[in-house]
Amino acid sequence: MGRPEKAGVREMKPMVHALYPIGESGGPQRLLGQAAGKGSIRVEMGPRICDKCGRDTPHLRCHHRLSEDVEECGGRTSVRKRKGDHNRRRMGQRTSVPLGKIVETKRRALGLNRIPDRIKAVKGLISIAQTPEPIEKGILRARHGVSVFRDGTSRYDMSDVPLTHFKPSEIGTPWKRLSELGYSHDVFGETLASDEQMLELLPQDFVASRSARQHLLSTCQFVDDLLIRFYKMEPFYRATEELDLVGHLGIGLAPHTSGGVLCRIIGWTDASAGYAHPLFHAAKRRNCDGDEDSLMMLLDGLLNFSKTILPSGRGGRMDAPLVLSTRIDASEIDKEALNVDCGWSYSKAFYEGTKSQPHPSEMERIVDLVEGRLGTVGEVRGYGWTHDSGELDAGPANSSYKTLETMEDKMLAQLAIGRRLRSVSAARVASQVIESHFLPDLRGNLMAFTRQKVRCVKCGHSYRRMPLAGKCIQTTSSSGLGLGSSQDGGTLCGGNVVLTVSEGAVRKYIKITSEVMETYGVDDYTKQRVGWMTDSVDSLFNDDKVTVMTLEDFI
Repeated sequence: MGRPEKAGVREMKPMVHALYPIGESGGPQRLLGQAAGKGSIRVEMGPRICDKCGRDTPHLRCHHRLSEDVEECGGRTSVRKRKGDHNRRRMGQRTSVPLGKIVETKRRALGLNRIPDRIKAVKGLISIAQTPEPIEKGILRARHGVSVFRDGTSRYDMSDVPLTHFKPSEIGTPWKRLSELGYSHDVFGETLASDEQMLELLPQDFVASRSARQHLLSTCQFVDDLLIRFYKMEPFYRATEELDLVGHLGIGLAPHTSGGVLCRIIGWTDASAGYAHPLFHAAKRRNCDGDEDSLMMLLDGLLNFSKTILPSGRGGRMDAPLVLSTRIDASEIDKEALNVDCGWSYSKAFYEGTKSQPHPSEMERIVDLVEGRLGTVGEVRGYGWTHDSGELDAGPANSSYKTLETMEDKMLAQLAIGRRLRSVSAARVASQVIESHFLPDLRGNLMAFTRQKVRCVKCGHSYRRMPLAGKCIQTTSSSGLGLGSSQDGGTLCGGNVVLTVSEGAVRKYIKITSEVMETYGVDDYTKQRVGWMTDSVDSLFNDDKVTVMTLEDFI
């Protein structure tokens, strides 16, 4: 099956508003307000020293007060060097933070009557310096319903679709607005004066999925709030509807890379995809074979991205805009994008040459490709247009693979199509689906069940093995600074300890697999593998009854 289209917010799991560590103090849902209600907490953060008052603080700005009746010191801080730091993977140390006082001070500084009830923080920081981002950013993100990715930015993922020409009516942007953005003439040289004229897409312009509208608007409103309340500056976006976003700049970034590409939003599509020039997709190291990339607003990236908060592990610098390409150079991108046909028409020699079914490379000399235009303005402009192909996003809004809810529904629909097609063996398709999807999933869930940890539903602490007490043995220390061992004194948690992988998760595909084998028929090898795996699951969850036999049973 082809990869289904996608358009959705890029979020960490579970979702996060603030890259600020609160340990177990925020409960299972990691709520900043719940942690702040405990006064002081003990968490692991990197040591820093205030350049103004000289006191130790883990924050970028000093949180200490010179006296009880004055505000925070607010001085800039720098990393406090320690012996052996160069040998450490992370530089954090356990420290006490008066979170309750800090949050209250930040609330007043931001000019808010109250902070949001549900501000999701993180249990711990995984960067090298383990320095948190300003807590004000997390408060304002929660206020606008914006989540944060691990690098400090807010992103929206969309499947890549190449585009070279469009009409204003297809992207929902009036022709007068497009004229202001540089689209003064159509592909035939006529002055733009209608929503139905055909235009050539500029290489770094982007047509976003309309499903991203609310996320991008919320991000812009968060950035404006950040500029006003935190940086004490004027707002920048002032966006309240989708047309307000047209003309603003963004950053396109592909996973597993470290280079973003500058783009400009010019319109919207109802498809679950992002339409852009082939050169733009190639500049992101993509070839449009079903890939999905993220879009972030430029000012969000400039204000909130920081290399110091990236994970310290291998690959921590991937999927992060470490560099930003502001201009696309066609000679520096992947050659696949240089094979785009730019011709306005096809010669008689081309049509006659296709009769012998030659290799495409044999026809390059009589076809106008981007590669033949390198070094000229034609490498980015003047792409030919030969015929209309209908509406930009015509067809189903979403494929059946997305509209069908369960995996069982998707597989049965696939097999039903296979049964109707003479060129397809439904039994073979069923065997391949079971072999490549259901059996590996069943085996993986079975291993996960046997290796799982147990978790306390009250405090969220996990154990490799069930405590002998049969309940959580973590305690809240007498100083109120978080959870510790049972020897620290304080109140025993005593929460109920439950499994993290259920029996239902292991058995979920057994019934449907049996039904498929009975309905469509599969080979004996597949039947035996499924039977063996089913017996293994039954042996794990069912009590094996031992039957004691005597000599009389054989008489």
